[in-house]
Amino acid sequence: MDMRLETLREFVVFAKCQNFSAAALELHLSQPAMSVHIANLEKELGFQLVDRKRGAELTPAGQRFLAGVQAALASYDEAVRACDELVKSYPAVRIKTTGDIPFLPDLLARAGGIPFELIELSIDSLAPLTELDKEIVDISTCYDFSFSPHLAADAERRGIATALVGEDRMRICMKKDHPLASLSALRREDLRGATVAITSSKWYDFMVAQALRLFGDDLDLTFRMIPVASPLSLRYVDLGDAIASCGINTEALTDRDDVVLFDELDGRPLTLDQMVAYRADDPNPNVHALIEAFRA
Repeated sequence: MDMRLETLREFVVFAKCQNFSAAALELHLSQPAMSVHIANLEKELGFQLVDRKRGAELTPAGQRFLAGVQAALASYDEAVRACDELVKSYPAVRIKTTGDIPFLPDLLARAGGIPFELIELSIDSLAPLTELDKEIVDISTCYDFSFSPHLAADAERRGIATALVGEDRMRICMKKDHPLASLSALRREDLRGATVAITSSKWYDFMVAQALRLFGDDLDLTFRMIPVASPLSLRYVDLGDAIASCGINTEALTDRDDVVLFDELDGRPLTLDQMVAYRADDPNPNVHALIEAFRA
């Protein structure tokens, strides 16, 4: 049987009204739809619930079924209420943010009623995932690093699990006087020998791996430290002759009139997978519930 709770609740309302039109009005349904729902329920059960020859009275089987349904729905509603109170009694999930994270609002919209709070951290304040080791946050946001054997093995050694949660469109940013800025379209080969800005000293290896993933590891790229405190600081940073990558919605760069932004490379959108990281043995059930809600 695959009857839905909504259908059982409709039957309870019908049993109270013992009138298809009145029940339909209370449930904001049309009278024909109400009749079809009850008829389909009877077909699924294999016995009649309503004696239509006697108006809309319940049959003896319908009366017995009503008692069972009311008890089952009451038990279900009580279980949901108790579980909801239990979940709300667990601590709010602390989620790392570094300011302007383009994909974070979409993630948080999936949270439902799971309590959470955002913990603002400077992008250059801690080494990758240390905020989880130090229990400063329960969930850390970052771009995917599972492609890197070194980074993935380090996370596993530290008991850190990850979950992919989506995909972020990326851009290549450079100053208007950069030699590549005058091009109408950017090819991967144009980046050969380019200097790439790395905006966090503590995340240096992580961000180099991401750049090689995004642009390719065969272009003889060089890397230069240009640290910033948060993505918002990109509004002021001087890139010099370096290029930088950023999320397509990073307003700190799109607001600037002294830079050029490329959305594609070789005619294809630039993308990076988004990831959240958390301690696999975190005792707070809200953390694991939120991770499931976040999963792409």
